[in-house]
Amino acid sequence: MDEIEIPRIVEKTRALLALRGFGTYELLEYEDRYVMHPQGTLADVSVKYVIWILKEERVVGVAIVRDLFKEMEETESQRGMLVGGNRFTPAAKKYSKASRIELVEGHYASFDLFDHNLVPPHIIAEQSEVDLVLDHYKIIKTQLPRIYTSDAAAKVLGARVGQIIRIERESETAGSTFYYRLVIDS
Repeated sequence: MDEIEIPRIVEKTRALLALRGFGTYELLEYEDRYVMHPQGTLADVSVKYVIWILKEERVVGVAIVRDLFKEMEETESQRGMLVGGNRFTPAAKKYSKASRIELVEGHYASFDLFDHNLVPPHIIAEQSEVDLVLDHYKIIKTQLPRIYTSDAAAKVLGARVGQIIRIERESETAGSTFYYRLVIDS
């Protein structure tokens, strides 16, 4: 039996989804793209994705994003992801933001960001943890230090505006310490 070779961009997308806690067990192939429909849980809410991976890098306009959004509606998915553009038009970016579609450029980094020894572990904090931190320091969410949605770690985690990212750093003197960052629009 011949073994099917999975394209690198599909493998990278699956690794990204696994990092976010989504399993991908199916891969549909069309003439110009691959399609996946992963499901997972975010903040105790079940979330369905529609992911389109373009076979060839190209400029992505609003028409492609609209087509993806139509499939999201048909499959009752809450989120979408479009992978493979080498440039996204301003209209496509605007429409994708309003439609809950994440745009990912066709080239991924050649290494896993969180495997690098200089990058501490990052996770999206649970609401109960955020409430404890805010109560302990007697502050509100907007008083936390900020991190942009365009930050590499926030992008990999799929962080959305308003979420809190917990960063765990190790120190010889202080041991393990946690830092919290509010995700803001870049």
